[in-house]
Order: sequence, then C-alpha cells, then structure tokens
Amino acid sequence: MRVRVISGGTGSQARRRRGGENVGMVPLTHSERSALRDVQGTFETLDRWRARSRRLEVPQAESDAALDDAIWPQFPPSDLARQSLQAATQHLNLARTAIEAADIYPTAHYTVFRGGLVGASQAVWLLGPDERMERQQRGLRVVDEWYKRAAQNQREYLSLASDEASRKSFQEASDFLDMRRKEARTRWAATGSLTEGEELNLTSVIEWSAGEVFQMSQSRIVKALWQELSSDAHVLGWSVVGRSVLDQRDRDDPKLAILRAGGNLEHIRDVFMLVHRILKRGWSLYDQRCEATPH
Repeated sequence: MRVRVISGGTGSQARRRRGGENVGMVPLTHSERSALRDVQGTFETLDRWRARSRRLEVPQAESDAALDDAIWPQFPPSDLARQSLQAATQHLNLARTAIEAADIYPTAHYTVFRGGLVGASQAVWLLGPDERMERQQRGLRVVDEWYKRAAQNQREYLSLASDEASRKSFQEASDFLDMRRKEARTRWAATGSLTEGEELNLTSVIEWSAGEVFQMSQSRIVKALWQELSSDAHVLGWSVVGRSVLDQRDRDDPKLAILRAGGNLEHIRDVFMLVHRILKRGWSLYDQRCEATPH
C-alpha cells in the first residue's frame, strides 16, 4: 500500500477560548483536558528554570562540580551541563508557548522535543555518575565535540570570506579551536563506560540517561522515542505516518491511502512530560554537584 499524508497543526488564527476548553475551533475531550492540565502543571518549574537561566550561577568552592572542572578549566564541564539544561528548558518553553496559543503540531512539536531531550539527557549524562573521573571524562567528550563543530563552522565561513582580513580571522579562530581540542584530548582516559579514544555518541547519552531516570520498561520507550523524533528532525515523515489516521482511499488508485495527521494533545503530553522528567533530574543533579558538602 502507498500513502499520502495530509498534515497540519491547529491554526493560531482559529477561534478559541483559553483555559483548556478549546484548541483551535474544536472542543477538548475529557482526556485532552486532562492532558492539558498535566502539561500546565509543569509551568511553575519551567518558569523557575527560565529565571535561573538568566542568572550567572557558578559551583561553590570545593563542590563536586568545582573539583570536576579542574580537568579542563578552559571550558569547565559544569558550564556544559548548565548550557544543556538551559537549552532543554528553552525547548520545553517553546513547546509550551505553542500549546498555550492553541497550536498543536503533528511534527514541529516533536522536533522541539528532540532538542529538549538531547539537552536534558546530556546534562544527566554529565552530572549523573558518582565517580569523579567518569564525570570528568564525559565532560571532556562534550568539550571535544564542541571544539570540533565550532572549528568546522569557522572553516565553512573561511571558504566564503571575500577579503583577507576576514579570511585571517576565520583561520585564526579555526586554528585556535583545533589547538584547544588537541590539548583537551591529551587528558582523555578510559573509564567504566568509555574507551580511551571513544568520542561523544548521542544515542548512548540518551540511553544511559533514560536508564538513570526511568525503570527499564520506560527507558526502552525513550530509546524508541529518540528514533521517532529523529524522523521528525530529518523530515523523513515515517513518524508522522504513525501519528495519522485513515482519511480516505484514492478513487483512481485503491492501493493509495490518504492519511490525515493533526496535532494529538495526549501524545504531545506524553512526550512533554517525559522530557520534563529528565530535565527535572538534570537540574536536581546540577544543584547537588554545585553545592559544597559541609565537613
């Protein structure tokens, strides 16, 4: 069977009442109202995390995070963890903004959730292990990826530069990032979860963090969800097919099914709450690692 998908979110210009009664022009069902209340229940923490993101926070002296940062003070691992938490918070707040505006999207919401899942999971991966060496080595892997991608970007701009001053600036930036990356890699070592030469692998990060936050059955759901969200991010569409319902058969070709995909508030709630739970663990770990233990 071949399929065509009709896909679109609820229009932001459609008539609606706030307060959970309507999304677009369609009254919410009982289960949809319950889903909306669940999402709204996270807004207080999201507001608090957003406020924290606007302030500078540094680890207390002699805290786990401060001691971890000694492995690479040029780009402290605690800064990377905080950046991850800030990014995930922003992504969930963006998804929230669309929900509050009664815009429920069958694919765009999920690309936002993917960014939130990466940020939240990376923070848990960086901060979660009890062993200092494990945390430090994981930090060095993220530092390496940061330098690598930033240097690649500078080289792309170098190829586009039209004057000598710009070319020199991009080349110097690229060379500096390569140098920093090379220096940081001299501090790599094997740990219980990493080989000495192992680079950052996001799938492994997602799987490890899911195992830290959820029971086995739900952590396996996170792995499957990670694959699903990648379909949305790369615009492959098979994830949207899975969220669609049969609309009609093509009159001229009975083997062609027409599917309709609209935003599903209950499914969006499920993903939203899952990412929020990982992010909540990440912020908790950040506070734990950044507070000095009284002697």
